[in-house]
Amino acid sequence: MQLVFDEYFKSYPVKKKIIEKLYANGISIVNDKFFVNNIEVPLSSIANAIKVNRRTLYETIKFVNENPVVKEIMQNISVIPDIKRVSLLMRNEIVTVYIDKGMYSKVIVEVMDILRNHTSNIKEVYSQNSDYESNFIRIIFYNELDGSTFQGLDRIAGVNRIIINSPEKLNVICDKCEIKICPHKISSSLREHNI
Repeated sequence: MQLVFDEYFKSYPVKKKIIEKLYANGISIVNDKFFVNNIEVPLSSIANAIKVNRRTLYETIKFVNENPVVKEIMQNISVIPDIKRVSLLMRNEIVTVYIDKGMYSKVIVEVMDILRNHTSNIKEVYSQNSDYESNFIRIIFYNELDGSTFQGLDRIAGVNRIIINSPEKLNVICDKCEIKICPHKISSSLREHNI
C-alpha cells in the first residue's frame, strides 16, 4: 500500500501523512465522511487527532475522490480487532517472530510447518510483510507451548528476534537487575526473548 501512497501523494506530503494515518488506524473515507468500520467519525475529531485543520482534511477528501485507485483503497479500509493486549489476561501466550527484510515468504512457511502440530492450540495468527515497517508473525496460543517449539523457531534462517509474552508468573533472580527465568528454559545468544 505504501508504494501506492508514495506514487499518488509524492507532491503532497501533508495529504500523504493524513492518508497514512487514516490507513494505519483503519479509518475509511466513504461519501466524504470518515468511518471506523460502520461507525461515522466526525471530521473535527479526525482533525484534532492528527493535528491538522479541517480545511486540509476537506482538500484531502477531494484529492482522494479525484483519484479512483486511492478512492477504492480508502473506501474499503476496516479495523481488525487486536486481542494482543488482553490475551495475557486470558492466560494466552503471545509469540512474536521478527523477520529480516526479504525473508518473509520463506520464514512464514517454515514457522507454519513447525506449528502444524499445535493448530488446535492456536487462537490467532497475524503477520505483516512491509517494505517500510518491521516484518513479523504474531501467534497467540490458548496455552503455553513447550520449549522445543521455540528452539525450532530460533533455528529458522531469516528470524532475527523472538519475543515471548507469557501469562506465567516468573521467578525473578535479581531484583536489582530484573533478570527473569524463562518458563520455557530457552536461551539463545542471537535472539531476544522478552517475557
